Order: sequence, then C-alpha cells, then structure tokens
Amino acid sequence: MTTSTPAGHARVAADAPHGPAGGRTALVFSGQGNQWLGMGRDLMAREPSVRAVLETADDVLLGATGWSLLGELAASEGESQLADPAVLQPTLVALQIALAGLLAERGLVADHFVGHSLGEIAAAAAAGALDLPEALHLARLRGELMRKAVGTGRTALLGVDAERAEALIAVYGGGADVAAWNAPEATLVAGDAGTVEAVVAELTGREVFARTLPGDIAFHSRFLEPLRTEFTEAARGLLVPRPTSGRVVSTVTGTLLEGGTDSDYWAANLREPVRFVQAVDTLLELGCRTFVEIGPHPTLGPSLTDCCAHRGVTPLVLPTLRRGEGEQENVLRTLWELRRTGAVRAAAPAGGHRVRFLTAVTAETPPPALRGRQAQFAARAAAKALTALGAAVPGDGAATATVTWDSTDDLAPEAASVVAAPVAPGADTAAVYARTPGTDWLRLATARPGTGTVPTLPDPAELTARCTARRYVADTAVASAAQDADDVLVRLRPGTGTGRRAHLELAVRITAAVLGAHAPIELCDVTGYDDTVAGDRVHVARMADGTARTTVLDAAGRPLLHIARSAWRTRHTAADPVTAPAPAAAGTTEAAALDLDALRAADPATRLTLLTDWVREAAAAMLRTGVDRVPALKPLNRLGVDSVIGLELRRRVAAVFGAEISVVRLLRGATPADLAADLDDWLTDTPDAGPGTAPVCSAPGAVGPGPDLDDPADIERLLDDLDALSPEEVDSLLGRLADDAASEI
Repeated sequence: MTTSTPAGHARVAADAPHGPAGGRTALVFSGQGNQWLGMGRDLMAREPSVRAVLETADDVLLGATGWSLLGELAASEGESQLADPAVLQPTLVALQIALAGLLAERGLVADHFVGHSLGEIAAAAAAGALDLPEALHLARLRGELMRKAVGTGRTALLGVDAERAEALIAVYGGGADVAAWNAPEATLVAGDAGTVEAVVAELTGREVFARTLPGDIAFHSRFLEPLRTEFTEAARGLLVPRPTSGRVVSTVTGTLLEGGTDSDYWAANLREPVRFVQAVDTLLELGCRTFVEIGPHPTLGPSLTDCCAHRGVTPLVLPTLRRGEGEQENVLRTLWELRRTGAVRAAAPAGGHRVRFLTAVTAETPPPALRGRQAQFAARAAAKALTALGAAVPGDGAATATVTWDSTDDLAPEAASVVAAPVAPGADTAAVYARTPGTDWLRLATARPGTGTVPTLPDPAELTARCTARRYVADTAVASAAQDADDVLVRLRPGTGTGRRAHLELAVRITAAVLGAHAPIELCDVTGYDDTVAGDRVHVARMADGTARTTVLDAAGRPLLHIARSAWRTRHTAADPVTAPAPAAAGTTEAAALDLDALRAADPATRLTLLTDWVREAAAAMLRTGVDRVPALKPLNRLGVDSVIGLELRRRVAAVFGAEISVVRLLRGATPADLAADLDDWLTDTPDAGPGTAPVCSAPGAVGPGPDLDDPADIERLLDDLDALSPEEVDSLLGRLADDAASEI
C-alpha cells in the first residue's frame, strides 16, 4: 500500500491566493462520530427549509424502514436509537443535506464538495450527483451493512504519518491497514485487534499520540472486503447516474470525481481507505482557500488546517453546528463571517428565488444572530409577565401593560428557566424570574398595568404607499422590507406565527433588527387585539429619542398587537437607549467611524469600557470568532493571538488611533483591558494626536521606539539573538520583516 500523494496533487496552484480572504469555497462533509442527542432540533424549529428537507427524509425512511427520522431527532436519551448505524447514518446524511441547502438558501455559493467517509454521500447529494431519496437509501443500506461489521477488529488514530504507521503495522504482524489519511501527521489504522493495540502501545510508550477508538469495527480495511460485493449488489438499481460537473472531490481516489457514481463506487467508499489528505491537496490545487465543515459538530478543522499548512496555505475554516449550542446562531455566525471576510459571494439560487439574510450584509454589519437570540428571549420573558399579569386579552379595547427590565444580564436562552407570578396575592404587578443551571434566581423584569391610553394605530394603506425604499432587515421571519424616513414596514414570511406570544416575539425581534439593538429595556403600553390570526406585516416607527413604536398587522391590515413605546440597549451598553446607526458610506474607514474627540470627552469609566469593547471586537475579527469569545480579562496570546495577528492588530490601532501597541506585550499576556488602558492613557495624554501620528503605547517602564533596522546586518544580528532583544526591537524587527514580505506578494 502506498501513502504518497497522487501525481499532480503535490503542487498548489501558483495563481491561487494564499490567504483566507481569497480563493474558492469548498463544503466539507464530516463522517459519523460527531453526532449528539438533540442535534437538528433548533434548526427544525427556526428554519422552514431545514424542516421541509427533514420531513421529506422522514417520509422516505419511514416507508423503507418503519422508524421515524423526526422521532429520532426528538428522542430522549432512553429512546434514541442513534447507536445503531442503520439509524445513525441516514440521520446524519439527512441533516447534512438540510444544512447545505440552508447555506445555499442564505446565499453561499460553493465551488467544490468533499466528504469524509459517510459524508461523501451527503457531499454528492449537495452537488447534485444524488437526489435526496437516493442519498438516504445509500446511507440506510450502508448503515445496515455496518451492523455486520461488528467484531471485525479495532480502529485507532495515530499521531504519525501513514508511512510510519505502515512500518509499525509490519513490525507487529501486518494484521491492519491504513484506514484514512486524515492529516500529514494523523493516520487512522484498522484491523486485527492485537496488531492495532500493539501499535498504540508502542507509540504511547514513546509519548506519541495514539488512541484506540470505541467499538470493534475495523473501518475502511481489508476486513470489510466481504461487504463490498453485498453493497454493490444491494445498491444496484438504486441510482440514476448524474454528472457531478467536476465539483466533487473523491476521498476514495483523492481526485476530482468525473461523471456520475454507481453502486461499485459506493461500495468502494465503504471498503477503501479515506484519502482525505489527497482530496484536500486536490482542492488546494483547484484554488480552494475557504472550507466550511458540514456536520453536527466540527471534527475536521484541525485536519484541514494541518493539510493546508503542509502546503504553505493559510485557510479559512468554519463550522456549521456545535454540540449543545444554539444551531441557528452558529450557522448565521458562519454565514456572517463568510460575508464579512469576503470569502464567498452571494447569488440568487436557481429558480430566481430571493436569497435571504446575506444579500445586504457587509463588513460593517454586526452579527444578527446574537441580537436576535436575546430579543427572542426577552419576548419570551415579556409574554410570561403579561400572562401572569392577566392584562393583555383578545378583543378591541384590551387593557394595556408595561414590562420593565430589572436586569440587563444576558442569559443563555437555551439553558434558562423562566417563571412569572404576581408579586403578592391580588397585586396588580407581576415579576419575572430566570436562572441558568448552577445560578440563583434573578429578577429579570416587572409587568404593570399600562396607562390605558388608546394607541394611535398606523394606516396600512398609507404606509404601503409611502414606504417604497427597499430596506434590509436581518431576521429569518422577514420576507421583504421597505422604508420611508423613520417608518419601516416589514412583510413577514407566510406561516410565521399565531398567538399572543408569537405576535409579541415578532414585534420584539423585528424592532431589534430595525434599530440594530440587542435587547429591550422597557416595553410600554403593550396592547393585544387578536391572537387567533397569523401576523402578515410589522410596522416599526423610529422615534427621535431612539425609542420605537411597533405594530403587528394581519393580512387585512388589522392590528394584532401594538407596543406604544420601546426603549433598547446595545450589546455592550447596559442602560442607554440606542439609535440605529446610519449605513456607512462606501469607502468609510474604521478610523473615520470612531470619534476620538467624543471618546476623550466621555467620562473615564465609559471611555475605558468603549475602548475595551473596541479591542475585543478588533481581536475577535482577526481571530475569526465571536466577540463573546474574547473576554476582557483573558490574555490575548491564550486566545490565539500570535505575532502575525499581533502585527495586524497593531496596524489597526495605528490606523484608528494613530498610536502603536507592542506586539511583544501581546505575546507576553496582555489582555484587551490592558490594551484599552494603554489607549486610554494615550488618548488623555495626547489630545491633539490622531491617525498619522504614531507614539508608542507600551508596557509601563518601556523605553524609546527602538532602532529603525534599515541595515540588513542589523536584522541578521537581531535574528541570531531574539531572546536578548528589548520588546521595542522585536516589534520593529517584526514590522520591518512583515513589510518586506508584503512587498514581495
């Protein structure tokens, strides 16, 4: 068995960009092993297209197997059959196909598709080489055959290359095969249990990573050869050959998959080793630099990164779902990241259907998923409060109620418990309490009777005639939106929701999206009219003080729910109402967008908070993660900030503030709060400075800006003795070398 990369795949295309912002995009479908109880539930509840795919898949599988896909996704731990490969494999394939469809619906245009082991079935379906029933029947058949593979041997993951793995197998009797080339230094081996365990023990004794995987199946090895013929015969007649249009890269061969696939190919997918390294080499040669992993939890990211690094390429690798986390939020975060970095283009899918969500997202657009989740949670709390108060009842002239938030803590919606009750027997005030596991109950909000003022309701016909300027509103319930001055009229997607809670949630979510706000501070004079009809439109009127007036309307223009006034907060500001920012003009820079004079005029605590938030957001953008994953007091070097990212952060600070920060200070454990304090000192000490000047923001006690390093001999001397350098010298050296490298690209 050879482990060399197929000829022609060792060279990375010379004209392909080597950075994460360029190149083509590949969808990478993971195999089994990353499943978790509850996967897919959030997406089914929030994304109609995902539910439609899974419902169709349920019909296909129910007729063929007698078990329900939707039932499995909703099953409890004691009811779940996902341990059975005949259930697990078609379930994973269905979820992956639904995920790929959701990404396409939101504007992601993939150039190539690749799948690891089982994931190749979903990859072929997403590329159009299989239809949904064919993919499901193949996965079902594959899973049923895997039942017969139990007892064939063991599988282990080794932290060595395939050549060394083969050599060790030979030493211990040769009773195993290379089952997968996962990465240049990560190899899967499978076969006789004695051979596999001996190899693992040998490497463990040498302090080299080696781990035997659970179960007793020798995946992708000679021990599955008896299943190849059975698979070929059983799958014959299931498939209608369809061309792949040169878009699928096979992990059976490691090369582009030409033409369609037949039963022989899918039998080989079960038996042959997974040539993932070779497939990634092919994708790199084709110009792919962005990789989106399709699956319930990211497992291929490290392998992708290592494969690319081996070829001298820095990729952008993004997940879709993560175990136990909000699924819609994670998908939207990845889509936002792709749009923000310019890694992909948004285009209307076949049939001319309008692409939702990404059509108007730019580099300045904040991630809407975070805002939407907290607004939705706030609506849930408000609905509980109104129910407890008994104030909002169907019918014209219904009583009004006001909900005021007593806490601005952001609780994780999927983990929070919420209760509401009158504050005392017979009281006309109700309180809402919430907690997450391991925390005490928190008083979240208070509901009281409203003023009873009869609201001024909008005239739907007049609004429709006046609101003609197209407007983007980042919410999954929105079909379209139009604006006139401070009035925004949103048309909802069909079947969005019926009932008081659904109407309130729509009002709160849409208002948050229109204002660019995070969560409400107060909802004043909430009036419910009819909770038996589905919402059709939402009108949001922005007030001069940053508050809003919101009305949910039915298809005939009748009011269903009205909020006379709502006050809001941003993600990082606890109490101040927010006014939605005007769209940035083309070419607007971050330096121009930040008002340094306003920062200097702010009180010290506010200024330091704003600077800390700015550093966190800048670092999060460079680390390609959410700002919530960059704590203010955590050292940036522990979050992944290295010298390259440090240099980019230094350039960003220089562009915005006209100051320099020390890269060495970053590498030695500075936190976002530390850098914010440095910038605060500089802002208050240099009132006339701005972009174009560049004093050094360094750690206390640092001296001078360091040498200019114009002499190549100085650079050679410094490279020979980096440990003896001052922070200023290292910063200057890194900056000079980075500039030199940039000039050669």
